[in-house]
Amino acid sequence: MQNPEFTEATLRQTLGIPETAKRVLLLQESSHWDTNWLRTSEEYFSERIEPIFTAIFHELRAEPTRVFAIESIFFLKLYWERHPERHVELRHLLDNRRLRLLGASLTTPDTLLPHPESVLRDYLFGQQWLREIGCLEFPRIAYFPDNFGHSPSLPSLMKAAGVDAVGVTRIDGMHFVGSDWRMRGKFPLAGSTAHQLQREEKSLDFVWRDPSGAEVLCHWNAFTYFQGDMLGHLGIIRWNGALFGVPWRSRSHVARQLDGFVRALEPLARTPYLFCPIGCDFNPPIPGLVSLVERYNAERSHKTGTYVVLAGMDDYFALLNTHRARLPVLEVDPNPAWMGFYASRPELKARHSRTARRLIEAEGDDVRSGATRHELTRAWELVALSNHHDYITGTSPDRIVEEEQVPWLIHAESLLGLPEPTVQCTRAPPRFKRRRGYVHIDTPCLSLTLSEERGGCLTSLRDSQGHELLRGLGFDLVVYRDSGGLWRLGHEYNGGSFRRIQRASDRPAEVRVCEERDAVRVDITSWLGNQCFRRSLLCRTRDATLQLRVHGLPPVRTTVTSLFELSTPLSALDMDAAGGVVCRPLEKLYAPTFWPALSRVEAGSVSLGLDSPTGVSGTAAGSLEWIVARHATKERAFGVLPVLAHPIGGTVSHPQTHDVIFAVGKLPRVEHAWVRCSDKRVRVGAIKRAADKNGVIVRLHSDVPSEDLFDLALEGNPITAANLCDAREANLHPFSVRDGVACIRVDGGISTVRLLQQPGGPTRPS
Repeated sequence: MQNPEFTEATLRQTLGIPETAKRVLLLQESSHWDTNWLRTSEEYFSERIEPIFTAIFHELRAEPTRVFAIESIFFLKLYWERHPERHVELRHLLDNRRLRLLGASLTTPDTLLPHPESVLRDYLFGQQWLREIGCLEFPRIAYFPDNFGHSPSLPSLMKAAGVDAVGVTRIDGMHFVGSDWRMRGKFPLAGSTAHQLQREEKSLDFVWRDPSGAEVLCHWNAFTYFQGDMLGHLGIIRWNGALFGVPWRSRSHVARQLDGFVRALEPLARTPYLFCPIGCDFNPPIPGLVSLVERYNAERSHKTGTYVVLAGMDDYFALLNTHRARLPVLEVDPNPAWMGFYASRPELKARHSRTARRLIEAEGDDVRSGATRHELTRAWELVALSNHHDYITGTSPDRIVEEEQVPWLIHAESLLGLPEPTVQCTRAPPRFKRRRGYVHIDTPCLSLTLSEERGGCLTSLRDSQGHELLRGLGFDLVVYRDSGGLWRLGHEYNGGSFRRIQRASDRPAEVRVCEERDAVRVDITSWLGNQCFRRSLLCRTRDATLQLRVHGLPPVRTTVTSLFELSTPLSALDMDAAGGVVCRPLEKLYAPTFWPALSRVEAGSVSLGLDSPTGVSGTAAGSLEWIVARHATKERAFGVLPVLAHPIGGTVSHPQTHDVIFAVGKLPRVEHAWVRCSDKRVRVGAIKRAADKNGVIVRLHSDVPSEDLFDLALEGNPITAANLCDAREANLHPFSVRDGVACIRVDGGISTVRLLQQPGGPTRPS
């Protein structure tokens, strides 16, 4: 976004907008480049990226005022590395803002399922590369054209990454071409974010404020991220370099297209500025686009009052910012857009989450010990790439998953070279009894009973006070017949279905019990259809938690959930989200509603600690349910009709494993023992060496906004200076330091602090 101190008149003059223009239609031309969706990254690079760059250079040379935008860094970096002969021209185009960057991240990341630290590293790596090549462009916007929903704490996440404005497309309740057999008039769905913006606020632009108080300027592409792609063509769509139509550049056709964009956008604008994106997947630039725009302005602008300009989204946000007071300020949760991908291909989600957690631990150990392992940086790069919105989401075809996506994450894990953590055994295992088909376990914190006759499910679960926590069964498995695919569950679209067909508790199960260190493990073998599912329950002496695992191969076209029928009603689900926490209603748009749960869920008197993200739902009667396995093939409506927007499906050939901690009460926090923070509302999310080797970076998370000062210290070496910075590690302002302790004040959400210490760095305390 351009300097916010620029006046509207200065901005208009820079863009060549005449004073007489009543409204401005800003066209942004880009090309949506997935890292590895339908092709591997190498296939995309050779088949699409190189030809597109050739076309970009040609068009920018031919039209000196032309601008072309690039969403993210990955393929630009790859092109730079493989074409040194283009360095001078590329740097010139970047520095002169003719090749415009819509973000500094390597990918366009999903923000619902990845570990939030991986998203912040994504922006750090992209910004670092820009600095390395001497680029003067430091974008402070982010563009998410193809994501399937967004974190409700996106403002906090983006502010932490040094981003002031975001563009989005898919939000809950909107119409998206080819994704539903309902007529367009049925949208937006009542009660959705799309309905709120389109029908109530009548604005595609708003100030997005999240629960922590962080704000970003936001624009919603209500008419897709390729609204303007057919400006110079007649037909259906341009996609992946293919034209489903014919070129059509006549005066009348181009004028009708531009006037049509205005008719769609103007009723939803509170300012004179309208944004129309051009940029479907892997499309080259439209030949002679500037000439089409100039012809319209010369022949029709004085009649229509519309002036058309080809520019970047950062220009649009700069213009919009001059009218910020006109825009609604909204706190939104733009989900569920689609729910199926929360649990599609769980191996990708588990490997991503597990590796990110272990990398954070390894970096902290390096800072504390003074060691430096350069391989951790490469591992983080692979984890950051896996947060892409068609990677961790599990929405790529089988071949891409097997040939590139899983191997990248396996390589990241191998770079760690760390042993699996071990659990110290300090107490005797719980007492247990077996009799007449029942297993009963007693600990100082819990008392539980499992029934072989009821499918190995819990029939009783009592806390330390003797209160019964179940009204029915616990740790049951429920099978849904699901007509959905990788993106959506079957009941999210017209002609689809999602219905219960079986429960593990419908038939007896085999139950075995054994002692394991300071715990008792119960192994349960059940059959769902013709597939064997194994559950294990680990009950420890020391706390009120159950460690649960489900392992099995789900039948074709099914989704399998784990179910606890709790004794107390539920009114909402509290869970973490990338950038903060959110309280979600039990139902929105769909019944059941599954919400994207990142790692923690609180439901009444119990909590879930998820090893990897999944979808979680609850009911007012007290049922708590989460997806543990899914075999989505391909979306079908009415049993036979394809869903055109979702052209691929997937298969499952290996058993899926899902791990969760079920806790009575709240889950314990994970602390960094050698990082001392005096405010218990603030937790340390990560600690690492600064990318420029200048000090230590500490990531702080706070779910509650506060004006209070608190102390931050590292054991072993006094702090000499402290600075607030963003996740791209640019210093913002200093904090005071006294007696080796930093005095910190942070807003809610995510904050990054750079700490400088005495020479020698931190040492392990004696």
